[in-house]
Amino acid sequence: MPEAFLGLLPNPPGGICNEGENDAKSDFILKVGEVHDKLQEEISRRRDEIEDKVDKNKGKMQENAMARTGVSPELMQQMMALEKQSKGATGDQAKAYKAQKKALADQMIQQSSNISMGEIENLKKMDKAGKTAWATAYATEKKAEVMADPQAYQQKTASDMKDYKLMQKQKQLADSLGAQSTKYMKQFQDLENDKDAQALLTQIDEMEAKLDEEYKKENRPNDNAIKSLNSSIRNLQISYCNLQSPKYLDILSKYKSFTQSSIASYYRLEKLTNQVNATQTGVDLTTEPGMMGLQQVGAYLSKLSDVYRYNHISPKYVYIGAE
Repeated sequence: MPEAFLGLLPNPPGGICNEGENDAKSDFILKVGEVHDKLQEEISRRRDEIEDKVDKNKGKMQENAMARTGVSPELMQQMMALEKQSKGATGDQAKAYKAQKKALADQMIQQSSNISMGEIENLKKMDKAGKTAWATAYATEKKAEVMADPQAYQQKTASDMKDYKLMQKQKQLADSLGAQSTKYMKQFQDLENDKDAQALLTQIDEMEAKLDEEYKKENRPNDNAIKSLNSSIRNLQISYCNLQSPKYLDILSKYKSFTQSSIASYYRLEKLTNQVNATQTGVDLTTEPGMMGLQQVGAYLSKLSDVYRYNHISPKYVYIGAE
């Protein structure tokens, strides 16, 4: 369950901008790696279960899809067979297959909507008055069908409205959760592009270029110049870490709160999504609940594992003398 994995996650250690390796950093990275591996294993297991259930029900889902179109399974199977047979066909054979598929498509349209391909072609040639007359006649025909069995029409309308409301409810919740998650992703990206931080990186790049030139000199490098440049670079790197890391941890803390509070909503979204899929496929593909929540925990874990992203502090320069 997502809650269990959230409980396994370590908090970011103190001293994010401390120099070099230390036990707190090593323990944190090790723990995050262990949780990441377990989480990915669990997500993979559940994904395999979902794919297995879909594969086992694929035939039934296709039958239900055909039934919803109003086209008979026989015609659908004939069209699928023609599509398969016509692959790679050329010349007269390709033309023959095209004619067969066109004739079959005409039957399918006639069966599903009571309109022939001939009518559609004629409709394209009609002027505005002709199209209006045709639409009026078609509407009258449909109204007669409704009047012939009003109870069936009412039941279908009620069922369609129920399905529509379900899809709207699912979409609204998905959009709401997506918007909140996107908000935090934008905050992380805005931090990455912070102007003051970018200015520091530019200074670091310039200093590192100068340091590289100093080392390339033919004569013995000027140790004082190298020492001074290294010191300047380190100070800039420390400033960069101290500028960015506290902001990163602040966004991360809020993102964690969102993740914790959203788990219940992801359970609801998952349930609604399964219901929508069931109405569309005619098959209940529900599996062990919690997959969406686990994926959200994985998204938070990805950011948690990156808490040291702004710590690039070089070790202090030590001159070891000429060889």
